[in-house]
Amino acid sequence: MYISKHVPIYKDLWAWSFALAVAGYPLIGVFSSATGREDAKLSIAFRILVIALSGIAFFWSDRHKAWRFGDVWLFAFAALYLTKLGIDADYNIDGASDALVFALITSVVPAALLALSTNTWSEINVAWALFTVGALSVAGIVWLQYSGSNAVLVDTTDRVYFERLNPISVGHAGLTTLIASYTLLRFDQSKIIKIVILSVVSASAVAIYLAAARGPLVALGCCIVLFPLLRPNFTTMLVCLLFVAGAVLALAITDITPLLDKFHLTVIGKDNSTTERLGSISLSWGLFQQSPLFGWGTQLPLFVYPHNMFMEILQSAGLLGMAIFIPVFVKLGMAIKFLADKRLVLLPLLATQAIVGAQFSGSLWGSAFLWIVVTVLIFRVNAMRSFDQWSQRRMAWRTPARFAVPGEGWAASNVAARK
Repeated sequence: MYISKHVPIYKDLWAWSFALAVAGYPLIGVFSSATGREDAKLSIAFRILVIALSGIAFFWSDRHKAWRFGDVWLFAFAALYLTKLGIDADYNIDGASDALVFALITSVVPAALLALSTNTWSEINVAWALFTVGALSVAGIVWLQYSGSNAVLVDTTDRVYFERLNPISVGHAGLTTLIASYTLLRFDQSKIIKIVILSVVSASAVAIYLAAARGPLVALGCCIVLFPLLRPNFTTMLVCLLFVAGAVLALAITDITPLLDKFHLTVIGKDNSTTERLGSISLSWGLFQQSPLFGWGTQLPLFVYPHNMFMEILQSAGLLGMAIFIPVFVKLGMAIKFLADKRLVLLPLLATQAIVGAQFSGSLWGSAFLWIVVTVLIFRVNAMRSFDQWSQRRMAWRTPARFAVPGEGWAASNVAARK
C-alpha cells in the first residue's frame, strides 16, 4: 500500500473521491443557496455520490490485507462512540438516531473505503483535486458576495453565511483551499499555473475574512507555525522570521482594533456564538461530572453538542473514552511528524486544520472532515512504515557479507582436503 503507479489527475478516482468527501459540501451549500433550493435533496444526492465514488475507488485498488494498516485504538474509539450513539438512539434520545445515521453515511463509510485504498495516494493529485473543488467554492462565495446576490446573508456580528452554509464552514473552505494551494506551489509549476494558484489564494483569504470565524483563523495560525517547527531548515526559518518581524511591525505602527473586532477577538460579550459555545461547554462539563467514568450521553440538551471535541468525548464516553482516544491523538502527532520528515505537507496540515477546528465547532458525529482525514492519515503512515521496514530487511538480506565469491566454497574445501 505504499508504492503505486502514477496516474494522471483526471484518472485518479481516489483523489477526487477524497476531495469531494472532505471539501465538497461547501460547494454544494453555495450552489444550493445560490439556486434557492431549500430542501436537502441535493445534499443527500451528494452524500450518495461520495460513497459511490469511494466504493469504486476501493474496489479498483489493491486492497489485499489493507486492514492491517489500521490502528486498534482508533477502531476501539469508533466502536465505543458508535455504540453510545446506538444506545441513545435505542432509548429514543432526541437527535441520536439522526446523528447515528449521519455519522455512518458521512464519516464512517467514506473513511473506511478511502483508508483501505490509500495505496493509490498521490500527494500532487490529491492537492489538485482539493484545489479544484476549493477554488470553485471560494470563487462562488466571493462572486456572490460582491455581485450583491440575495443568497448572501450577514449575521449580527457581520459574518457572511448562506442558507445552507454557516460562517465556520465558509472559513474552513477557504483554509482547505489555501493548504491545497501551498502544497501545489511546492511543486514545479509554470508561470501561468502559479498566477492561477495565487489568484485562488487571494480568493481564499477573502473568504476567510468574510466568514470572520475564529476556528479557521486559529487553525490557519497553527498551520503556519506547524510545518517549520516540524521540519526546520534555513529557508523556512528565515521566512518565518521575516513573517514574524512583519507582523510585529504591523502591530506596532497600525491600529488593528477593527480587524480584531471583525474576528471577535476583543469583546466576547458581543459575540453570541462565543457566548453560546462557552455556555454549551459549561453544561457539558456539568453532565460529565454526573457520570464521569462512562459519560452522560451523546446529545447535549439545548445546544445538541458542546462545540469542543475533547469536551464532547468526556460528555459522551467519559474517562473511558478519553483514555482510548489519547493513544489515537499521540499516534496522530507521531504520524504528522513522520510525514513532515519526508517533506509531505498535505495530510499534516489538513489534520492540523481538522483537530484545531474541532476545538471551536462541530460535533463528533458530524465532523466528516476530521474523521476521514485522521483515518486516512493513520492508514497511510502505517503503510509507509511497513514498506520502510520491508525495504530495510531486504537491504540487510542483500548486504555483501551474504554473497559468496563464485567458486569460493569449492576452492576452500579443496585446499582443506590437500592439507
